[in-house]
Amino acid sequence: MRSDAADGTTAGALVAREGLAADTAVVFGSGLEAVPAGAVVEGELEYASLGWPQLGVEGHAGRLVSVRLRGERVLLACGRPHLYEGWSSEELTRPVVDLASWGVRRLLVTNACGGLGDRAAPGTVVVVDEVVDLQEAPATEPELLPASSPAWAARCAERLAPWFPVVRGRYVAVPGPQFETPAEARWLAGYGDAVGMSTAPEVRAAREHGLETAVLALVVNRSGAAVGHEEVLAAARGMAARLREALPAIL
Repeated sequence: MRSDAADGTTAGALVAREGLAADTAVVFGSGLEAVPAGAVVEGELEYASLGWPQLGVEGHAGRLVSVRLRGERVLLACGRPHLYEGWSSEELTRPVVDLASWGVRRLLVTNACGGLGDRAAPGTVVVVDEVVDLQEAPATEPELLPASSPAWAARCAERLAPWFPVVRGRYVAVPGPQFETPAEARWLAGYGDAVGMSTAPEVRAAREHGLETAVLALVVNRSGAAVGHEEVLAAARGMAARLREALPAIL
């Protein structure tokens, strides 16, 4: 599945024309879209106009929003493509690659995920130190990707505490689109604290382009429990209300 892509030059010219250059960007996962408290919206562009994948999963709006927060511009990428939708590796990483080419140097990545084991109950935020990439069957051991930059991770853990229970840990990326069975959840708990169907491509691209990165996995359900996408979105939107208040403290 391919987007009706504008090329990188066209997209970059559009961003320049709209005055959307920024040092910091946020990628929002399912249902987590939130304009930071106190921020002023300055403009927005649909992903299609940037040549980014056009999203078909509910809870992913597919627009890039520019806001002004405490005098600084921040770009909000509202939604992401997923491997299970049929996008190629190039298409999955296109938003991060483009953001880096437009001058972004700090990237906050969020996702709505399932908790594994006892450390990450629903409502918890896992500040992700490492991503375990199981999106493709590994030949030997799964790839372990460094995720959050240490200094930013520590700041996130400290400054999220007034709004959420917070733990530091690992996020396991799986292909999806199905949710995990109880047996799969027990097996995955041997690899990490949270599981979801995204984030590995963005972390890999951010690392390749030298971005300072923080990854927040917002736990909306227990992995292995009977749950549907609508329930995930409802829980994510509840957490997004608190995330809105917390974002200025971590950005």
